Amino acid sequence: MQKENEITPAELESLAMGLEETFIQRRDLYAKQLENGSYICIKKTLMQKHILAHLRGEITLGTYLLNAHSQARFVVIDADDEEQYGDMVRMAKELEDESVPSYLERSRRGGHLWFFFERPVWGVDARKFGKGLIVAHNLPKEIELYPKQDKLKEGPGSLIRLPFGIHRKDGKRYGFLHPRGGKLAPLLRDQIPLFFKPQTVPEAAFDEFSQWGSTKPKTPEFTPAEAQGDTLSQSIKAAVTVQGFVGQYVELTAAGRGHCPFHDDQNSSFSVNEEENYWHCFAGCGGGSVIDFWIQYKELEFKEAIRELAGLLLA
Repeated sequence: MQKENEITPAELESLAMGLEETFIQRRDLYAKQLENGSYICIKKTLMQKHILAHLRGEITLGTYLLNAHSQARFVVIDADDEEQYGDMVRMAKELEDESVPSYLERSRRGGHLWFFFERPVWGVDARKFGKGLIVAHNLPKEIELYPKQDKLKEGPGSLIRLPFGIHRKDGKRYGFLHPRGGKLAPLLRDQIPLFFKPQTVPEAAFDEFSQWGSTKPKTPEFTPAEAQGDTLSQSIKAAVTVQGFVGQYVELTAAGRGHCPFHDDQNSSFSVNEEENYWHCFAGCGGGSVIDFWIQYKELEFKEAIRELAGLLLA
């Protein structure tokens, strides 16, 4: 931290306690950033000594967005480049005018925008709110929303860098800014107490943006098509492209990349090959046709998947 040598051990301990109270969702395990910028999960109890080491710059921690009950106390919108960051700053200004508090944090490539809740909410509801923000303020489709899961399945879920630590890849420490310019406080050590009791999203705003985030139906509607094929499975594959079908269930970038729905994916491991017409998960969840996707997505047997898809896709 800036002027770290001027902070007494007692002051640093107080800052660590406040940081932990606001940002830490899990204490039964923790995430540690490696020198290449990736994270590993340490399945040991998170202790105050780890938070202190994070603030001293000895290690860098990540914070999980969901607690063990699949609840969140905040959501984070992540901009991966300057263009996305500019869109995010614009949204922060617009929300400021609407009396919806947010906290803008710089990062190595772009930035994060944090929204805090008065009390923990279910992950699915937190994501509806976040999706609503993105839709209502016309943010680009590629921008990322944390948490990435509605609820935990296998593993602890998505994480984001714990604020006020040193990014291991570039050795820099990033702080918070006002959307209209200037630092949130002159020194990072002065910013941390501002998060002991952060401003929270008003209930009315949470409900409003959650409605925006709930507009997409759970079961997308397809226009039935007559498709030729020697077998029913061939007819199904001919009725719709993998990208057209899977894109209704997985948010894909223009290049066909997205977060795999079959595991707690933090690295956009899911990919659709438009030319070859197949999907693939680089983390080992498999791949194949629309039929293979539906089998895994709905946890069906082959015959059940064929029957459902035939009713969904074929005239």
